[in-house]
Amino acid sequence: MKKIMMWTFLLAIFGCSNANLESTKISLEEIEEMFSDMEANGVYTDTTLLWGYFFTSNKKDDFEKVANELKNKGFEFVDIFQADDKSYWLHLERKEVHNAKSLYELDEELYEIAGKYKITYDGFDVGNVDENRPLERDTYVVPEEFKTVDHQKDNFPCLLVGNTAFDRFPHKEEFCHFIKVTTPYNMDEESMLPVQGELDELDKFELFFENNLTQKNIKNYFVFRDTHKGIRNFYIVTNDKVGAKEVIDNLSQSGEQRPFEFEISTDKEWSLYNAFKGKI
Repeated sequence: MKKIMMWTFLLAIFGCSNANLESTKISLEEIEEMFSDMEANGVYTDTTLLWGYFFTSNKKDDFEKVANELKNKGFEFVDIFQADDKSYWLHLERKEVHNAKSLYELDEELYEIAGKYKITYDGFDVGNVDENRPLERDTYVVPEEFKTVDHQKDNFPCLLVGNTAFDRFPHKEEFCHFIKVTTPYNMDEESMLPVQGELDELDKFELFFENNLTQKNIKNYFVFRDTHKGIRNFYIVTNDKVGAKEVIDNLSQSGEQRPFEFEISTDKEWSLYNAFKGKI
């Protein structure tokens, strides 16, 4: 498995009895989750990719028969190797396009073939058709890797939530304009955090902002927010400062949303994000 930046789904179920093999099969839901994860990372899943398939056994006597049967279905032999636990592995591959449903259906076929030869089908991996290159992806897609921390500030709880996936975002210099939106909320007098139901309204308000920018073709990403003593601040980054200001000015003048203030600052060093990371 020499592919760079690949997705792998190996069950490592060798040694399971036939009685519980059914329960260890890769489910459609797990495959759908894998595709969602790939797409969230900007991987072009609807293109031809190099899919690898793995079989395992405590002996390799029937591997040649399996490889020959699957060769007739377009699979190519890659390798037979022995793992540290002395089990043997057969690696085949095929260049093809898959979605979750088609991969699940192929898995079902491979489980059946493995059962016929009393070996185990153990999963798959996927990479670029050029094994020396990583999976191609849209580097402007930022996966969601949210982290949350609750700390004390001025003797009151302060909630921080943000997307730490920007550590790997290669376009920070372009997206250097931080929009800070500030809105008050109805708070609990003791904790000064939002009362029941208010958190949902605040989340809807943030989504409203993002959607309005997107609808006006203003590229934007939610970065992080803090909630403290009756005030919610959330930060969105964009590469279009002028366009974003125009959209938000119109939202402010419409009076259709909860009261808010905003400011846009240029932060090429992403110091605001780095300060947030330091707190979590």
